[in-house]
Amino acid sequence: MTAASSVGADRHDIVVIGGGIAGLTIAWEAARAGRDVVVLESSAATGGMLRRGVVAGIEADLGAESFATRTSGVVDLVADARLPVQFVEPRPAGAHLAYREPWAFGALRRTRRAPLPRRALIGIPADPAAPDVARILGRDGVRRALAEPAPAHGGDEPSLADLVTAQLGEAVATRLVEPLCRSVYSHDAASVRLSALHPTLWAEYVARGSLTAAVDALAPAARAGSAVRGVEGGLWRLAAELHAAALRAGAVIRTSAPVVSVSTGVDGVIVLQGGETVHAGQVVIATGPSAAVRLLDVEVAPAAPVRLTVAEITAHGLTRAPVGSGVIVAPDVPTPAKALTHVDAKWEWAAAALPPGTSVVRLSARDGDVGGLDTPADIARAIRVLTGVHVAPAEVRAHTRVDWPDAVCTPTTRALLAGAAQRHGIHLAGAIAAGTGLASVIPHARRVAADLLSQPIPHEGARHVR
Repeated sequence: MTAASSVGADRHDIVVIGGGIAGLTIAWEAARAGRDVVVLESSAATGGMLRRGVVAGIEADLGAESFATRTSGVVDLVADARLPVQFVEPRPAGAHLAYREPWAFGALRRTRRAPLPRRALIGIPADPAAPDVARILGRDGVRRALAEPAPAHGGDEPSLADLVTAQLGEAVATRLVEPLCRSVYSHDAASVRLSALHPTLWAEYVARGSLTAAVDALAPAARAGSAVRGVEGGLWRLAAELHAAALRAGAVIRTSAPVVSVSTGVDGVIVLQGGETVHAGQVVIATGPSAAVRLLDVEVAPAAPVRLTVAEITAHGLTRAPVGSGVIVAPDVPTPAKALTHVDAKWEWAAAALPPGTSVVRLSARDGDVGGLDTPADIARAIRVLTGVHVAPAEVRAHTRVDWPDAVCTPTTRALLAGAAQRHGIHLAGAIAAGTGLASVIPHARRVAADLLSQPIPHEGARHVR
């Protein structure tokens, strides 16, 4: 490590690298507390995974479109910052699962669609014998799940896949948990632990010694897919209004400002592209994992990119919302899509804004998939498989593809980044520290901000990371 000079007029109490929802949250908190804070965002706009675009003549989400209600973090932030956004509930139809018949083989296995179990968390059912669960698991799967053994004691926490298989059987793990895990969290169940995805459910399981009992204690009675909320006009409005609130509080937000390197210590130095330097008393990295890995000089394999296709469809069969608000797709279904969201079937505001006979569909590609949802024919075929509705390529009137190459942070990457950040006195925020979803990211960002504000502002020399 080499010494870094503290000379320079462009100095701030706090520098936040990354202008996603976590970075904007910290900027607002710091600015309203009177700190001199600047956000450096590499792209042309803030918002991160909250991105807008025009689809079928309306402004729509091209990134995240809802948030989980398992915490009050989003609602609390909107209230505290007085953001002028209106929360909305999804329509009551709920989501479906597309799966292959478990009782057939080879070419005889057809794709079926059924409502996701009403009372389940991450696909784990509260009652394996409930009709909406039994329809998917089959008789043998139900019998095995009902025979949940006492949990094994001692040792490290197993992966989610191993935990569910051991307690409830392979059918629950592969037909319910795996599709939810891949579609919602962009991880396969073998790579994550329950304590990371749902800490409350893990704690309940440890206390009760039964996954089904833990879910029974926590799961809502509403239809699957309804334990979320959105924002009238699109979730992107949340980031746009928080950006404005941070500016009003006195934060400086710079876009198109990519960071080349970070020196850390009591007077951190951020080097921007072109050689410009920004000095900081405290540094927060709130970027995607690839940028954080580069800035902290961590060696780790990149995760698979996330790809989303948003399409305008004029097939009249879709207006009946045959799969409710959308479809979660089991891994063995022959399609490049892992999930489908029928936007106007899910959100009343979208249905009211769209022309009659027009639907908006979001198709999420399977992790690492590099093709298969690029043309009207591809999109029409995927919709037919997932919904059962015949869609002709000509009825795909327009489509937009969005690639998120830096959206997924694996548990291994998160652990390595946490260690490197701690060694260099840097704070982490966003999905690289808090996991997936606004329900986790926003409360974590506010805790980071509180920690920053509790510390005195340092003014001495720094050491260099790379």
